[in-house]
Amino acid sequence: MIKKVSLFLILFLLLFVTLSFAQSRVLILDLPGVGKVEADLDRMVLIFTAYNPGVTPMEYSILAGDTYYQSEAGGWAKPEYVPAVKEEPLPHYITFIITIGRYEKIAAAICRENDGHLGVVRMTNR
Repeated sequence: MIKKVSLFLILFLLLFVTLSFAQSRVLILDLPGVGKVEADLDRMVLIFTAYNPGVTPMEYSILAGDTYYQSEAGGWAKPEYVPAVKEEPLPHYITFIITIGRYEKIAAAICRENDGHLGVVRMTNR
């Protein structure tokens, strides 16, 4: 009986932790055949994931205030482009624009983070 209760408690805690982790991530963009962008609001990072690394790189850019940055995930041109999953700092208390794409496929989002909440407006040409 004690083993069953202990097992139930462990499974409940595992489920609780998993759901808590899942809720901290917000899907910002999902572009079929290219990749997706998520925001991890607990760690304050943007997560860029290429769907077909080494075959179809996902190019991305971030415009936040007067700061602009671009890179790619899952590419081959430079060593820093190779990882299929890359993380970038999540702009805090500022409106920012994210674009992802490859060739004719492109998606963009206008976002604003404030105290762990993220507003997102999506645009895509799937």
